[in-house]
Amino acid sequence: EVRSFGRVKVILGPKNGKYPYGNSIVVEDDTTALIDPSLWVFESNGKVTERNIDLLFNSHYHEDHGVGNCLFPNLPLHIHPLDAPAMRSLDTILEYYGMDEAANAIWTPIMVEKFHYQPRDRFVDLHDGQVFDFGHTRMRVIHTPGHTGGHCCFFFENEGLLFLADWDMTRFGPVYGDVTSDLTATIASLEQIRALHAKVLVSFHHVGICEEGQDALVTRYLDIVYEREQLLLDFLVHPRTLTEIIKKRIVYRKDYPEVMWVDAVEKNSMLLHLGKLMQEGRVTRNEKHYWRCQGFPSLN
Repeated sequence: EVRSFGRVKVILGPKNGKYPYGNSIVVEDDTTALIDPSLWVFESNGKVTERNIDLLFNSHYHEDHGVGNCLFPNLPLHIHPLDAPAMRSLDTILEYYGMDEAANAIWTPIMVEKFHYQPRDRFVDLHDGQVFDFGHTRMRVIHTPGHTGGHCCFFFENEGLLFLADWDMTRFGPVYGDVTSDLTATIASLEQIRALHAKVLVSFHHVGICEEGQDALVTRYLDIVYEREQLLLDFLVHPRTLTEIIKKRIVYRKDYPEVMWVDAVEKNSMLLHLGKLMQEGRVTRNEKHYWRCQGFPSLN
């Protein structure tokens, strides 16, 4: 399915871009741009527009957002400089994911064979507030770190359309499980997105296109961060090891499939929450255990 908003086209993948698929953006103007070429774009051999692609953008370095990059080997890749190193080297992107060696050994051939990862060496840096003029269409880059260090959204101001990339607004909640992720930045980025009051939100996964209740949707999504925080505080009424916290599955449900990245994402996410709570004086620790500071009131 393709939805058009002026010269901005949303290329919807299967099931609204359910992973490993995604929803990509094509701008058909004096200049033609492609943002986050998904697995669906790759399987379509890039035939999502009759025009030649002039500019190629990735919102961040995750494997599912650049599957179709390999179709355009001669184009420089527009990406934030904090995420560009992951596109230069497979070892670097695996390092950024933060999985263990056993998971990396499994994931490496998947990255190459399923997601068609190819190292690149030509980049154009994206920066917060940068504006691209495609002719009749203007796009503003909004640096929204947290998911990754260089994660960017793209705002088509005249159309009122904000491409959220991996701030996907699902009931699962925000993901901040990489080594380059940041919890405080996640909260700030989502507050920034809510403050834009965009008429149309487009996510790379699941939700797809949202044209009603946008502010409430972002608020609900952000609230999941605080719900996780409260669950962790409740669990830390008694001293817990990091292993016990990971097994509690505060980010991933207990019934979530045991895929290779679950432990890494759970660990990295919980370390971010623990760091925030310790900085705020809500949690303390010794060499092996974390626990909630006595007398700290519950959050509502």
